[in-house]
Amino acid sequence: MPSKDTTRRRYVQALGVAAAVGVAGCASSEDDESTATSTDESSTQTDEPTATETDAAANQTTDAATEEPDDASSSFEDLDGPRNGDDLPEETTPRDGYPPEFETVPSERSVDTGRFPTNRVERDSGVVNVPLVPADVAYYWYARGEARIVDARSAAAYDVSHVFGAVQSIAPDGVERNDPTTDWPKSDRIVVYCDCPNYLSSQRAATLIENGYTNVYAIEEGYRAWVDSEYPMAGSDTDRSVEVRTITGQTDPEHADEGAWAYHEASGQQEASKIQSDGSYELELRWVDVADDDEVTVETPGYTITDSLGAITSAEITTEGELSTGDDSGSGNDTTNALLRRLLG
Repeated sequence: MPSKDTTRRRYVQALGVAAAVGVAGCASSEDDESTATSTDESSTQTDEPTATETDAAANQTTDAATEEPDDASSSFEDLDGPRNGDDLPEETTPRDGYPPEFETVPSERSVDTGRFPTNRVERDSGVVNVPLVPADVAYYWYARGEARIVDARSAAAYDVSHVFGAVQSIAPDGVERNDPTTDWPKSDRIVVYCDCPNYLSSQRAATLIENGYTNVYAIEEGYRAWVDSEYPMAGSDTDRSVEVRTITGQTDPEHADEGAWAYHEASGQQEASKIQSDGSYELELRWVDVADDDEVTVETPGYTITDSLGAITSAEITTEGELSTGDDSGSGNDTTNALLRRLLG
């Protein structure tokens, strides 16, 4: 079996052959905004051409130097390679984002990255299109040592459970001090993930692209898909089941496509999702060790509200940044309507 260094050298050479000069919302409606990436489009669009825009164009290229399998449409679901619970090798370079070299790895096959959907991330410089990689393809790259893995969640969530070998680099801008990604070559393939399933990871990926990293992806289905597939994990309690708590709210529709954020300041945990065209948003929280009476903050471009987790998740937040109650004026009980919407999907 080739060494990890050999595998990575081959991958870099493959990028040259392919002329590759360089290279997820929490609500279900986020996927509706995703668009297929074509091989002749730039993955970063700005008002003026920039180095980021030029370099990110290669995010759309096909990994063409790999051998075509007998069945070009074959699935990546049943891949050979390590699984959670296996006797995994020791992690000796924890800041490089690669897992240690595994004894069994998937056989080589082609990946058409040009067919990946994208998330449009609004930035001051323009729109950054972040390619969304399916979890099984991300695992294929991971198991072969061909991608660095980044966890964009909080330290609390990372400590409980994360992808074995992944580094933490919190969305949107990374760890405040000594972020591991700052030492990585700008052309290396980077895969970012979060829980929501891809809003926070897309925010972190967009910042990396803006900073000149040219081969960046976010896992489309998020960390839950990794867990459900029993891919390798590490942490203090990888078997922990985390309750999903949901915040629903409304803000002015003029803020559509911007972000709604929730924070638990005491633990540093956060979540975010895109505001929809009607001003609505939904935040799915998979926070660890946060109780109903703990104070949380929800922030949109129109308002900031702070209350207990229990209160905020049991009532809808109005456009005025207040929790709705049965006494609110208008048609019907807003709280009941919000709960019904959650139950009916």
